[in-house]
Amino acid sequence: MSSFKLPTILPSAVFFCAIFFLTSCDQPKQVAIPNTEPTQTPTTESEVRIPHLVRGVYGDLVISPEKLQNDEQANFLRDILEGLVIYDPHGNVIPAVAQSWQTKDNKVWTFTLRESAKWSNGLPVTADDFVQSWRKLATSNSPLKEYLAFINLQQAAEVLQGQANVEQLGVQALSPQQLQIRLEKATPHLPAMLAHPALLPQYFGEQQGFVSNGAYYVKNQQGDEIHLAQNPYYWQAEKVAFSLVDYKKLTPNQDLTDIDIVANPKQSNAQVTYLPKLCTYYYEFNFNDPRLANSAVRKSLVFLASARNLVRGEQQARLASNHFLPQSMQGEPENAWSPVLVEQLLQQNGITEKSPLVLRLTFDQEGFNHTIGQRLVQMWSQSDLIHIQADPVPWQTLLEKRAKGDFQIIRSGWCADYNDPSAFLMNFYSKSPDNKSAYHNEKVDALLEQSLQPISTQKRTALYQQISQLLQQDNVVLPVFQYTTPIYLSPNLQGIDKQNPTNVIYSKDLR
Repeated sequence: MSSFKLPTILPSAVFFCAIFFLTSCDQPKQVAIPNTEPTQTPTTESEVRIPHLVRGVYGDLVISPEKLQNDEQANFLRDILEGLVIYDPHGNVIPAVAQSWQTKDNKVWTFTLRESAKWSNGLPVTADDFVQSWRKLATSNSPLKEYLAFINLQQAAEVLQGQANVEQLGVQALSPQQLQIRLEKATPHLPAMLAHPALLPQYFGEQQGFVSNGAYYVKNQQGDEIHLAQNPYYWQAEKVAFSLVDYKKLTPNQDLTDIDIVANPKQSNAQVTYLPKLCTYYYEFNFNDPRLANSAVRKSLVFLASARNLVRGEQQARLASNHFLPQSMQGEPENAWSPVLVEQLLQQNGITEKSPLVLRLTFDQEGFNHTIGQRLVQMWSQSDLIHIQADPVPWQTLLEKRAKGDFQIIRSGWCADYNDPSAFLMNFYSKSPDNKSAYHNEKVDALLEQSLQPISTQKRTALYQQISQLLQQDNVVLPVFQYTTPIYLSPNLQGIDKQNPTNVIYSKDLR
């Protein structure tokens, strides 16, 4: 349960024909957008070579980061706007508008912007563009403005609460190419956090039409199709294969023959590939309960549950897992499996048939979540020493119970906002507001605090591995599966790493 993952179900205030705020939905469907083409004329060679990519979407699109509501909109924005960093095709964070960065204490960061980064009108992208864009986000009505506080940006909490002026936000242009970011506390994973689409820059100069700094610019719109063209000013324009990209709005049953890529296709017969997500599904134990604070009890419960059987029938869409981390973050393979004599272990801890372990299992009352909950009840009930009371509740009630700590074992999970193990591991820090299970391990706390210090990436990775092993040994949660995203891909489309856990696919990287 992530605080800043883009919501997927929200009412939209605009129809597809009005996404650029330059037209109106009551006008004819064929709408002309004011010319936004760059002043530079493409070369003759690029005019002749016109590879064409068609991306299907089901919802409305937006051009302002603060108006983001879902991943479709984020994919569109990432094609036309580029931030300080981006993901490579494998999901690794790499330099983008910022060619480099440095910090001495993980609290004050200086990003150097590349001189070749330009807007689609030929003007340079400057540090002040980011300052103005983040200030605009901070003063907007978007829930994504909370992300500024999430990255620990100095004074962000006060600005969002109206207790400080937006000019006090911890972001400053030291020069046109030098951006300083000041944080409230050490955050070594800041570069990874900056890949979030809420932090994309916007152009504030005078210009007719929309100005972009990504690999593409908005060329025009015809009905339910948004046409993008290659931005000749893009700093890596020579590496962009597709000169044209269309975003085409689809109906639920529309044929995908002429579409190259669609995430979450609605057609039941669509041939899909499942990409792993930075999301894991598990059950949490309440460590305030003396029975569940007993490591022997948790170990027995975890051993009796089969993740593979819990997700049977959904193995493609849900990757069964015995680890709370996504597969890409698990590091070295776990130790070899060893059997657990559950009955003996429980009896050694005072649990007998006359004095059984009685526990309440809280889960959703509908859908596959309910199916998993019922299967888990059956698995644990095979032992005469364990009595499980099923507690199916509405989803909103589930959230309330978890927030209040009103549970013994509850269906839970986490989706990361950035591609770094800390996005998951910090949830088990005893002082974290996201630690709803009341887990407290002083050694884990100490290692997490150590990971925030100015140390090498190799040492931090080793610490993450050590923390992960401790949490697994503690059976801090009952892992069930890793989420995936179904995606339709044209057979001829290349450039996608099917193990990329970020699910971010830039059109510029496709072939």
